[in-house]
Amino acid sequence: MEARGGARRLLITFAAAVAVCLQWPPSALAEIFDGSGFEAISWTMHIADVERVIGSAVSRLRNEHGHFEYLRAGSYYYLACEYELLLNFEGKGSTLSSIVLTHHGRAKAIETDKSCRQGLDRLREKIGRPPSVSDGVQMWRLKNTTVTVMEGRRGELQVRYTATRPVME
Repeated sequence: MEARGGARRLLITFAAAVAVCLQWPPSALAEIFDGSGFEAISWTMHIADVERVIGSAVSRLRNEHGHFEYLRAGSYYYLACEYELLLNFEGKGSTLSSIVLTHHGRAKAIETDKSCRQGLDRLREKIGRPPSVSDGVQMWRLKNTTVTVMEGRRGELQVRYTATRPVME
């Protein structure tokens, strides 16, 4: 009789674990960036390829410290919010290493902040609950990407996608 009770508890525990796991979206879906032009971008692309995909919305600049090139858009609409966009590359001739979107909060931008929060809520719906949360920073680790969302006190937001190396296709 006791063995049957133990097997039943094990079956209930297993069913509960499966139910919890099914609530999270598959990581393959979460790897797709949700922005205009991001769908065609991958971590294996070089700067010229990314520049071609996004087009005239970005400028090619050079980092003064490491002398590496990067792409920048001063105004980029993403997740219902206006961001400054930076696309960083690991080194000369290297592939995309991070995508950084920064929203600078404004003193009287209540409606903007509301739409930005709604956009972040959609991102969270897509990739699930963050396994790591600390002081306004949320982090998700996906198959090829680490997603970090940082929220400041005055409405500043930063969404950072970073390649997890090596990238597996």
